[in-house]
Amino acid sequence: MAVSKTPHMTDYEAERRNFRLEVPEYFNFATEVIDKWASDPNKLAMLWIGEHGEERHITFAQFAERSSRAANALAKLGIKKGDRVLVMLPRIPEWWESVLGLMKIGAIPIPCTTLLTPKDIQFRAEVSEAAAFITDSEGADKFDQVRSQCPGIKVAILVEPNQDVGGREGWTSYHQVVDEASPVFTGPKTRSDDPCMVYFTSGTVGYPKMVLHTHASYPIGHTITGKYWLDLHENDLHWNLSEMGWAKAAWSNLFGPWVMGAAMFIQDARGKFNALETLEMLHKHPITTLCAPPTAYRMLVLDEPLAYLKANPPTALRHCVGAGEPLNPEVIKIWQQSTGMTIRDGYGQTETVLLCANFPPLDVKPALWANPHLVSMSR
Repeated sequence: MAVSKTPHMTDYEAERRNFRLEVPEYFNFATEVIDKWASDPNKLAMLWIGEHGEERHITFAQFAERSSRAANALAKLGIKKGDRVLVMLPRIPEWWESVLGLMKIGAIPIPCTTLLTPKDIQFRAEVSEAAAFITDSEGADKFDQVRSQCPGIKVAILVEPNQDVGGREGWTSYHQVVDEASPVFTGPKTRSDDPCMVYFTSGTVGYPKMVLHTHASYPIGHTITGKYWLDLHENDLHWNLSEMGWAKAAWSNLFGPWVMGAAMFIQDARGKFNALETLEMLHKHPITTLCAPPTAYRMLVLDEPLAYLKANPPTALRHCVGAGEPLNPEVIKIWQQSTGMTIRDGYGQTETVLLCANFPPLDVKPALWANPHLVSMSR
């Protein structure tokens, strides 16, 4: 049975009056936040379920060490502060290791969905002026088709469990260079207004555009997400179903949970969404909070999954949210009747916007690089 907890927000007006996000002159999520939690060598950061059902418990201390190794390895390969790096990986721990490592050296990760085509990769590499690309064998097959059209990418890094690049010309083995690197990183600090991460828009109208985030805008700003919308506490286990190429993953698979000290449940699920498998995970593992798109919730309350849900309820779930599009009231009602929990629909725009009124403005350098595809910088 789920253990109820007092929500972080019980009095909105009082919370709004007293709320403020402090933005120091220097900040780096990978060092300030991850290293803080890593001081407890046993503190869980991630419960990871592999593609074939293998299970790993990964601590903050392990992520701190592996990201430092990644930072040193990437720097040795010539990646430096300000370089843009495409990261196209499925839900595997190396995504977090490499992204945190890039943050440590002040490079700028650009998460990419694994659904990208070779032409999509070429477009992103060109407009972002990317210097490196980190991917797995599936992504490497796509990139090799357009590599001659991506002259700016000087470093191509292959993430494969067996550490072997498989005879691929021009590829560096991620595991080989990271395993050999020092576990201690001593690079320079990053400023809060330094660029941290770039996401591409979906490109629904016209070509995708880049949105740049600083070391404060997402890493500090998503304290609001973790604390109020996801209502995360330090001993929670949070599951967000988002694929790693979307900005939703940054909100709920990186910054939001970890700034609160919560652990993440990550299932390396590939292919079509499996409603029964999702409910099995909720029943088997002590997942306390869930974030899923409305499409997933609609599938979870179809006849067969709903019958399983009623017979095998979630073990520890206490808080559910939906994001991406409006969720129809009928689904919310069925879920509430079956689980006793109400799906908090939408991102919580009102709370977020009003609380952000107390987020001090950032002195961000305009035009960090001249690029017509860079449309905005999110605060």
